[in-house]
Amino acid sequence: MPALLAGSANFIVDEDPAYEPVGDGEHLYLHLEKEGIATDALADALAKAFGKRPSDIGYAGRKDRHAIARQWFSVHFGDEARLANLPEHLRHGRVAVLRTGRHRNKIRLGHLAGNRFRLRLGGASDWEPVRAALARLAHEGIRNRFGTQRFGRNQATLRCARAWGAGDWRGAVAAIVDADDRWRFGDALPEGFRPGPEGRVLGYLRKKPEDARGALVATGDQMRKLVASAAQSAVFNAIADAREALSLTHRLRLGDLGLNAKGAPFLVEADRLDDTNLRAAPGSLQAFASAPLPGTSTLRPAPAIDAEERTWAEPTGIDWSWLDAKGPLESPGERRALVVPFRAPPQLIAEGDQAWLELSLPPGTYATEVLDQCGVTVPDDRRG
Repeated sequence: MPALLAGSANFIVDEDPAYEPVGDGEHLYLHLEKEGIATDALADALAKAFGKRPSDIGYAGRKDRHAIARQWFSVHFGDEARLANLPEHLRHGRVAVLRTGRHRNKIRLGHLAGNRFRLRLGGASDWEPVRAALARLAHEGIRNRFGTQRFGRNQATLRCARAWGAGDWRGAVAAIVDADDRWRFGDALPEGFRPGPEGRVLGYLRKKPEDARGALVATGDQMRKLVASAAQSAVFNAIADAREALSLTHRLRLGDLGLNAKGAPFLVEADRLDDTNLRAAPGSLQAFASAPLPGTSTLRPAPAIDAEERTWAEPTGIDWSWLDAKGPLESPGERRALVVPFRAPPQLIAEGDQAWLELSLPPGTYATEVLDQCGVTVPDDRRG
């Protein structure tokens, strides 16, 4: 069976920005190549190198630490000369500066046109099944599920979301401290350095070992947003799977919320139902069925479908009210398409029993999900 080869040199991702530096502005833009370091950890190192708060650092999306990844960061009122301080704040990994510039906007999550992947596969003598699967996805669209990376190692981020939402501060902190779910309050804290919000939790607990809620507050919004995203993603995947089981991935019903080709939502009404389903069909992909990322958005399908979606999501253990305004995991909500098209035709370049797969994907679409849907084995280290 074909498999993604292990090692960062076999997983290369290039971020396509939503916009380029314009030459002036209060935000320093940095195009960085990283390897062996998570995006959050690199953002934390940048904040320290520039003497800034974590909130002064912007980036459009998280990239796999087990990859060679090229992406943009922004630093509010960043002094380019302070880039020289970066190496002393990198505990591991490799970072290279490819380009700098300036812009008037902070880079925020989602501010990208897409990502290009170059993946090295091995273990096949016949690559035609993979080619056929890629052709099928080009016709039907990629199932737009969130990859398991979204939920953390051993689903620790999702466990944290469930505990945090329910007000179980100790359970939430325990999931942050130990992804293997063996550490409990009263145990010795793990030694060593951790970057980002995990490190701030540990640092706080070393001073106040019983104050779980304070440790969560010490992370600022960074950890709360991360666990809220995991909660939303679990809901989406559950509803997407339920719709697929009922052959509703490409079929919309009266009262569904669809998305047009530009991502704008619309309520499916009787006079548009047949036309909408023609545009949503495989081979067309000009309209899309959607599922929710619950949150503060008031955008809802018809009441019966809203109730159905909530029922489908119940096994996740996520209470949608946690994500509402004033909820413990308050987060903007939106609708996400169940399938997405490739941004450009995929290319498979075979070299004997190995091949390079080149993919151009929309923002938020997981290359590992494409591989799964093509029958390619993905190593465990790619799954969080």
